[in-house]
Amino acid sequence: MLFSTVLVWLLVAIGFAVALPALWVFALGYWPQRVQRQSEAFAGGLLKTLLFGLPVLLVNALLIVFLSKLPRAGALALLVGGLLITWGFLGSAGLALHLGRRLWPQIEAWRQVKQGGLTLVCCALLPVVGWAVLLPLLAVMGWGVQLRGLLHRGSGIAATEASEPPSAS
Repeated sequence: MLFSTVLVWLLVAIGFAVALPALWVFALGYWPQRVQRQSEAFAGGLLKTLLFGLPVLLVNALLIVFLSKLPRAGALALLVGGLLITWGFLGSAGLALHLGRRLWPQIEAWRQVKQGGLTLVCCALLPVVGWAVLLPLLAVMGWGVQLRGLLHRGSGIAATEASEPPSAS
């Protein structure tokens, strides 16, 4: 193996180690309520979130395959794939917050996301298991929690309105 090949993979790993926790802290700063709800969803069970993410994985894979087969749409397929993976990793911000809260309950939320995210990324750097299993699972569970948030957002408003007693006017 050439030194340049090793260097490329080392830089890719360092890029993931820096970019993912930064993306998760950005998500907490920009959408704090959403990340809080995602953290609560992850606290409700990782398996349920993973099962919600599997159909999204299938649809995303079919979409990318379809786009890549179109003439002159390779760049579009790459762009759509990158956006979908980013959307999945944004959903994993809730997992980083959940992990950070369990390990460091006494610090601020953004530090919990940063520390939990660094813990997840260090686990994802584990050769073979981290690269081929944990990192894709983070994206799939992120898609699952994003889908759960979309599905429950619409039903949550109706459930809140239905539970309120009628006003006596």
